[in-house]
Amino acid sequence: MLEKVPGYKEFEKHMKDSSFSYNSCEAYKKDIDDFFIFIRYKPLNEIIKEDILNFIRDLKKVYSNNSINRKIISIRGYLKYFYKNGIIDSLPMEKIKNLPPEKRTLEILSLKEIDKLREVMDDSPKEYRDKIILDILYDTGILISEVLDLRCEDLISEDYKAITQIKGTKINKIPLDDSLSERLQIFIEEKRDELRNKNTKIFSSVSRQNYRARLIQYGKRAGLDREIYTHMIRNSVLKNILDTEGAHVVKERMGYSTIQNTSLYSSRNTGKIKEKYMEIGIGDE
Repeated sequence: MLEKVPGYKEFEKHMKDSSFSYNSCEAYKKDIDDFFIFIRYKPLNEIIKEDILNFIRDLKKVYSNNSINRKIISIRGYLKYFYKNGIIDSLPMEKIKNLPPEKRTLEILSLKEIDKLREVMDDSPKEYRDKIILDILYDTGILISEVLDLRCEDLISEDYKAITQIKGTKINKIPLDDSLSERLQIFIEEKRDELRNKNTKIFSSVSRQNYRARLIQYGKRAGLDREIYTHMIRNSVLKNILDTEGAHVVKERMGYSTIQNTSLYSSRNTGKIKEKYMEIGIGDE
């Protein structure tokens, strides 16, 4: 019950003003709510270190270290915001460290697997739409939430040659393949009656959860031996860019603040993937 969480409305406004992604906001929302349910909605200035340690002990009964670390990061960010703004006098998270991250294999899709997914999608309106979304994901490496948030203006302003993204104070332009650019222009023109307003979302008829479920079904139809998720496509794109063009290109193309943010895609550093997820927003789809 977020309405009972002290200060949440103010923190929610802070996240929006800071251009947090939809998925980051949702993760913070759940993690913070879980914590305050556990401590029975204590006032901010009454929260102590032992409350957080008890919460972590309780989480260990069910969650992996990586999932617990995400919750620690959320709680730390929440309390730090109120500490910096003088709402609370001390920071109970100050000496609480993240748990040792669990090493995971970077989940990627091969070009052959991508092609198989495309081949099973027919030209019916929904499947043609899904194929275009898949192509945008694979061509750009952006998040599914960012694809579904695309508006006509994001493409028209760039003559369909690039996607314009605004993250905080940064404007990032991601180029599109010529073939995809042409198909997107045709797709939008065919939907002109639905997209009269340039601020209308291009893919307003599909949700993130719906596309995720549909992608899993396409994977089954394609005979792939595992469930397919959108973050696997993003991982594949960014790792390929890093391997072929280097960290600077990944940094420039994806708008990362530092080159260190690209290190998780290096073949030598795949064990650091989950450790970095919440820090830079990778894999939160």
